[in-house]
Amino acid sequence: MNRVLQTIAWALWLTALPLFALVNYDGPVRQVDGIMLLPDADRPNAWYYLPTTPHVARNTQGLPELMVVKFIDPNGKASGGLFHMLVTLDLPKDALEELQKKVKKEIPGATLLGPVPLRQESECSFTIVSATLSDKGFTHSVISSGRAPVTPGSKAAVAASLSPHGATLLWESLMHPTSDVSIALHAYYEAKIPAYRAKIRADISTVYDHMSKVLNRQQEYTKRQLRDIYDEMVRTGVIEIEILDRLPEKSSNQAMQRLTEMASEKLTKIIFDTKTGFTAMPKKEQAVEKGQLKGRQSRGWITKLFKGTGDQKYYTDNQYVLKKREDINRGIFSINITRNSVVKVPFDTAGNISGLYEVYKSHPEIFRVVNLADPAFQKREVFFRIDGDYTDAFEKIMNFGSVNVRKVYEDANRSVATGELLFTREDIRKGKFSKSWTYARLGEESDAWLNYDYRVTWSVKGNRKVQLPEKSDAWFTTKDPIVTIAPPLERLDLQIDADRLAFDEVGIKTALVMARYTLFGKPKREKIALLKHNDADSLSSAILFHDPGTPVEYKVNWYPYGAKAVKGEWMKLDEEYLMLTPPHIKR
Repeated sequence: MNRVLQTIAWALWLTALPLFALVNYDGPVRQVDGIMLLPDADRPNAWYYLPTTPHVARNTQGLPELMVVKFIDPNGKASGGLFHMLVTLDLPKDALEELQKKVKKEIPGATLLGPVPLRQESECSFTIVSATLSDKGFTHSVISSGRAPVTPGSKAAVAASLSPHGATLLWESLMHPTSDVSIALHAYYEAKIPAYRAKIRADISTVYDHMSKVLNRQQEYTKRQLRDIYDEMVRTGVIEIEILDRLPEKSSNQAMQRLTEMASEKLTKIIFDTKTGFTAMPKKEQAVEKGQLKGRQSRGWITKLFKGTGDQKYYTDNQYVLKKREDINRGIFSINITRNSVVKVPFDTAGNISGLYEVYKSHPEIFRVVNLADPAFQKREVFFRIDGDYTDAFEKIMNFGSVNVRKVYEDANRSVATGELLFTREDIRKGKFSKSWTYARLGEESDAWLNYDYRVTWSVKGNRKVQLPEKSDAWFTTKDPIVTIAPPLERLDLQIDADRLAFDEVGIKTALVMARYTLFGKPKREKIALLKHNDADSLSSAILFHDPGTPVEYKVNWYPYGAKAVKGEWMKLDEEYLMLTPPHIKR
């Protein structure tokens, strides 16, 4: 039940994590209680903790998942040992709860998301550092799961079979503050980093200043015009471009570089194009020209007709016109181009298995010494061999033969040990007629522990199988150390003899000997010998396998020179020696 609740808790914790958990590479790093905290790349005030060192995992009862066994033979000498442990990176439950409390206290409003999501590139990321476990003289074999336990709740396994010296050295090292076994782990975590950052800033100001002054004084018939036109255009533009490229690969940010160049080019064109751009000159103000100011007017022809030119009175006409226009355009452009990238940050750590013996030496499930003289550790090896008389059947009839073996123990649970031995055609060709199976005594006191069961299955050519015993739930029971097995067939070694001189006397050139019999319930016909008149040896041999208790018949067809064949009749074969006499052929 506790394991189920723990699994549900891990599932809920994983669901609460962001879908793509990344660390902010440029963010602040905090350290709480000796554990490093790294900020999340997207969530403010959210943190991950970096696992410290690999250590022995603990089961639901809080005990380390470690087993160290040293074997002692009946003479009192060390005979070897076993070493097995599960390794994890997870913080223990109490340590994780304490870390969460301290994070909330030291970083107000902080959220602890969990461990940094670690990843590994290959199965070589998890290694065992030990002189005992790496020395072939001390260790017979070392097996590990290979992959590091980088995901929450995962574990890595290490198992070793030790020689007598290796078991003694390892046991002694575990009794000291620093043992001979360390676990090294190589992994990485992903962090977000601004790989390319470009900032383009332009400060533009355009000033148009126009001023016209005209003073017109007309006295009597003199007119003086004064014009002063002043036009001034001032354009100032400043463009600043800042680029930060953090990736060492030249091709990584080529697209971003092209985007920056394009934005800079377009912005420059917009600013400094004096016709359509931001600094285009405004429409000029028209200055005061000649004729725009009215002076003394003469009489028209109608007035002159009735009144004449007259003696008009002069008057002074003083006019003063002032124009002033000032246009100021100001603009600030700012473009930020940023590309974030993900980098692999290596993470290497190692932990030593130490101090466990002092705490758990009284727990036999963790540390124990075993006396091999105990009947519980006795073993028995039994052998199965193919009957030598039936090895030829593998070439002609059989595909393979298999032996299923079992040992039923007389304990309360009726526990069963099983095994299987396979004899193939290739095994027979190589002379492997015998194979063995080993089972343990497991503390049975009586000689009934010598009893075991077996059954044999023969695979016959033509996709047929024959099982002995025939019933599917039946077994042979024996206590013999060696069992000879053979297919359920009878073997017939046949010798065929014929006088070749008699062949020539009666004009027989060739004789064909055929046999018919029953094989696994099906009739079979076979050519067993071809006798020729010029054979150097008069004796021929043949081997026949047939169902037990079924008859074997033969017949001979005679082929003379220049005449029709003489076919014989089927006759029962009662003997292993067959003497053939050719019939007299009339010429």
